[in-house]
Amino acid sequence: MMKIFGRTMRRGMPPAFLLALGLLLAAPSGAGAAASATGTTRTIAEVTIDGARIAWSAPPYVSGGVTMVPLREAAEALGAHVRWDAELRAAVMERDGDRIVHRGGTAVFAHNKAELTAQAASRIEHGVMMVPLRGLADALKATLSVSRSAAPGEGYVIDAQPDEVSVLATELQAADAYLIGQDYSGLALVAVGGDTLLRKGYGLARDGVLNRPDMRSRIASISKSFTAAAVLQLVQSGKLALTDSIERYVPGLPGGEAITIHMLLSHTSGLPSNFTREAGRPLAETVDEIRTKTLAFEPGSDFKYSNNGYVVLAYLIERLSGMSYGDFVAQRLTGPAGLMGTAEATPETPVIAGHIPAADGGWEEAAYYVSQSGTGTLYSTVDDLLRWDAALLAHELLDETLTEAMYTPYSAKSYGYGWMIGELADETRTLFHNGSGTGYSTGILRIPEQELTIILLGNRAGLDTLALMEGVRQAMP
Repeated sequence: MMKIFGRTMRRGMPPAFLLALGLLLAAPSGAGAAASATGTTRTIAEVTIDGARIAWSAPPYVSGGVTMVPLREAAEALGAHVRWDAELRAAVMERDGDRIVHRGGTAVFAHNKAELTAQAASRIEHGVMMVPLRGLADALKATLSVSRSAAPGEGYVIDAQPDEVSVLATELQAADAYLIGQDYSGLALVAVGGDTLLRKGYGLARDGVLNRPDMRSRIASISKSFTAAAVLQLVQSGKLALTDSIERYVPGLPGGEAITIHMLLSHTSGLPSNFTREAGRPLAETVDEIRTKTLAFEPGSDFKYSNNGYVVLAYLIERLSGMSYGDFVAQRLTGPAGLMGTAEATPETPVIAGHIPAADGGWEEAAYYVSQSGTGTLYSTVDDLLRWDAALLAHELLDETLTEAMYTPYSAKSYGYGWMIGELADETRTLFHNGSGTGYSTGILRIPEQELTIILLGNRAGLDTLALMEGVRQAMP
């Protein structure tokens, strides 16, 4: 009898299986022998999974600062299904729709289409594949913790906790497979009737780190829904009217006497789209630049998506509230709505990294995404955006009249205030917004009649999140 992945295999196995088994054992065994030949000191390690002791087929140990554990028992205890793929000559682990492949004698764990490199290569020892615990945990999105052993003189216990933040309901498995098949990278959430059915990370957050659904991401132009709600709160409190001229509050803009608050919110002001992007540039300086712009058309006569218009709205918020844009959003919107992971980003904010195409055809981390208040400076989480969606729907932040004004189209482009309005083939209304900026592609879609919300916070440039959200919707039963 022989053991592989910690399981006993009896004689009489099919020849194809034995061939695969031989190939698995042959190559890595040299690595194990080399390690032994170096005389590297090994210390037996106490490793538990989710606080429970495991009947290990071979004892975990620490060698060269790396904790090694039997692959099969560790992966299965962390919730994965483990099998040997004879064609790949590799161990295949499957959990929550993800497929992790590891070939013995290497340090690489292939997670769907992403690759993670562990601190050391795996080894076959006495028929058991021993792998670096951290590398395995990272590939399965598990977390590690270290505590002092309860037994006197026993040192420390390393505990691996299974991924408990990802969610994949059976009815969303096809949607999950769709996103994986599209090589989507980022965070995703799908909720129906307030119940989260899919909550996952896809691809890499940064080099060597997988995206997890509780991470924070820049949300790009989804920020505009917050800016619009902030302005509407000022309307609700009587500090301005939608029909007021912007000249009254922010003088000197081109066509300012004719441009109303409504026009700025609905992108019908005629202000051009973009501004100079410089990290740390004061909002007032950007507004001064906008004062030098030329209108694209007579205010109110057409639609042109204008980041400049929303910069002006952020400046308006500051002028009327006496607070910075970020403070107003925090005190009047995110705080009352319970959004603990949403605020204005800085270069120090710990968010998943944006990625841009690399020269070798892959992806590389992008530089810091520079925007300006009002347009794309916010970061958030998929959970916060779901809560944001629910707070608006429940009129927690705006009354029913102003909420409906936000979701009313005002041009041929069907743009409301910080949201776009569309409809399905059966004329069911949809509310959505997408965004992009220096390595990020984001989108949120709500279908009120179906109580469906889809959120994608992608961390690759150029993703068509509107098409991806529609693909997710169509993959649902």
